[in-house]
Amino acid sequence: MASIDLDIWRGEWGLASIDLECLKVLTYMKFIGVPVRVREANNPYFTPKGRLPVMRDGRNVLTNFEEVVDYLKSLHYSTDVHLNTMQAAEASAFTQYLRDKLYPAYQYTWWVDEKNYSDVTRPAYSKALRIPFNFYYPSRYQNAAKEMIDALYGEHTDLREIEKTIYSEAEKCLKTLSDRLGESEYFFGNRPSSFDAVVFAYLAPLVKAPFPNATLSNQVKGIANLSRFVARINQKNFRHVTDEYNKQNAKKHSTGTQSDKEAANFPNQTRNKILAALFAAIAMTGYAVANGMFQELKDFEQSRDYNDMFENDEEDN
Repeated sequence: MASIDLDIWRGEWGLASIDLECLKVLTYMKFIGVPVRVREANNPYFTPKGRLPVMRDGRNVLTNFEEVVDYLKSLHYSTDVHLNTMQAAEASAFTQYLRDKLYPAYQYTWWVDEKNYSDVTRPAYSKALRIPFNFYYPSRYQNAAKEMIDALYGEHTDLREIEKTIYSEAEKCLKTLSDRLGESEYFFGNRPSSFDAVVFAYLAPLVKAPFPNATLSNQVKGIANLSRFVARINQKNFRHVTDEYNKQNAKKHSTGTQSDKEAANFPNQTRNKILAALFAAIAMTGYAVANGMFQELKDFEQSRDYNDMFENDEEDN
């Protein structure tokens, strides 16, 4: 089989992707070892349904986790062959349970909480998008999340009451997950299943993202076996992402330390730089005037070559 192409939202904070759905698909494909070319997309506008992920295999284009799992199963790629009928039913029931109880809290943390949205979510998605889409999509996703929360908890008028209810239900869900996992490596024995990919995709962003309002994140981090579960899967499947993130962090820290040292001499350095820049500007201006460069630039602006330059830019775009 030729390599599959997978377009996803970019990663951040040591995550392979900042997006829940993208992380589900990517983790599952890591589990089964299918050959895949991963591309960090920066514009979901031209995707079939205006969202990511998008998996392409020849003429087959798939845009959600369930479609990907079923398609790969038809190609005899699956992590669920070891599940018996009862385990498969349990995995399906748990997946729906997560959707009902954990997903609203996840969406609230990422998109509805204004502090988290302004400090973490919007910058992360804006960084992943190209202009002008970085002004459009984060607000669109936030509005969709708010509409979902309003549809689920519209009878509550106080946002704090809604938040309390959402996080209370999520906490119970996480406790149930923890009890089901126990001391096992995965939820159904010593081999990963599609359900493990789903759980990891929910929990890893909550563990990694630096939310200022971290109620849900702290709930996850406070459950030892779930935290270990996230760390194990991350280490086994995305170690290169984590290593690269740690390397960049170390480099930033080193640069920051050097900057701190330079800041100690800031007043003198600033004065010297301003004087140097001023003298350089005077010298360059004098040289330019002496050699008639200003006149040449004016003539150049009116030349055909100048117009051609803009025409070429338009063709490139």
